[in-house]
Amino acid sequence: MRINFDFGDLEAFLAVAEHGSFRAAAETLAISQSALSRRIQKLEEALGATLLERTTRSMSLTQVGEEVLLAAQRMSLAALDAAAAAESERSEIRGELR
Repeated sequence: MRINFDFGDLEAFLAVAEHGSFRAAAETLAISQSALSRRIQKLEEALGATLLERTTRSMSLTQVGEEVLLAAQRMSLAALDAAAAAESERSEIRGELR
């Protein structure tokens, strides 16, 4: 099974879930709320599932949304680990000492 989605859309979902609101997540990501909403909608379409239940006054994660959130958090940590590994590789002294 191959799912094609933009990791930026996943990052947007992660921000919304962690902040609990589109407004706060949009501010954090420095994008408009409408752009953020489009990113979430694209992710939901790519995954074929509703991740967030939205009303005019509230937002909550669906069961699938909770599962995707856990996976997104693991992916985010893995990306940070990869960046740290690359950084430590760059900071090591290389070459022949004379």
